[in-house]
Amino acid sequence: MAAFTITHYKRRYYRAVHDLLFRARRVHTHLDWHETQHWLESQYQPIMRLVWQNWRLVGLLAASQPLNHAAWVRLVALDDRLNGDALSVMWDAIAAELRGLSVQRVGLLMMDDWLEPRLASLGFRYVEHVVTLARSGDELPPPRPNRVEIRAAEPGDVDALVSVDHAAFAPPWQLAADEMRQAHRIASTCTLAWLDGAAVGYQLSTLYMDGAHLARLAVVPNQQGQGIGGALLGDVLQRFFRRYVYTMTVNTQDSNMQSQHLYTRFGFSRTGYDLPYWEAAL
Repeated sequence: MAAFTITHYKRRYYRAVHDLLFRARRVHTHLDWHETQHWLESQYQPIMRLVWQNWRLVGLLAASQPLNHAAWVRLVALDDRLNGDALSVMWDAIAAELRGLSVQRVGLLMMDDWLEPRLASLGFRYVEHVVTLARSGDELPPPRPNRVEIRAAEPGDVDALVSVDHAAFAPPWQLAADEMRQAHRIASTCTLAWLDGAAVGYQLSTLYMDGAHLARLAVVPNQQGQGIGGALLGDVLQRFFRRYVYTMTVNTQDSNMQSQHLYTRFGFSRTGYDLPYWEAAL
């Protein structure tokens, strides 16, 4: 096999990247709120390495821009004829760049099994599963007393959403401001909970053909356990009921028993569709 060449990603390589993603069977994609085209062409350029053989793109690996000393592996693709050596070379180059940007951890949510056998050799370790829960029907538990005001989030509320998000979640699970802006733009419903003039929680949900998905539910730590999460969840479910949407799914970390207790109280149960989360310490 011909020797390969490693390069950085440049926008003029977009078509080659698109073609590789179309033809390769070994592809890992975890872009969250972005489509591939939008992510590659945004002002927040991915940290990416490309592998070429005879002027033909045969591999790529991309990480997100760092946020609070953390990043994600967002995109991986390998031509069917390429061996794992190229993956190691790309990862070594990206890991070195991320270290230079003060990144301490890199997360990877396993979407396809093909990548898993190679992760340990790259320095990743299994941490836990992200679990999926679902509910159906229009029955809700009795509301618990609270003083929060819940209203729809506006584009001007992105800073408040980010503030709540970063207080509630640890890296790498936080959303950057541009990710939050994109999430708010494509969400079916996004609401903020206010208490004494301060944003203390939010939820963000999307709508699919077969129901709704609760993509984010966050409450600031000093207000957790006060019924705010339940108020947000009950409110968004009622908003979907008014649109004749009676099913909802949600993902959460297997270790997050507080959120799972809330979802169980609202009739959610595990579906068995769980995704392994791996992490590399840099």
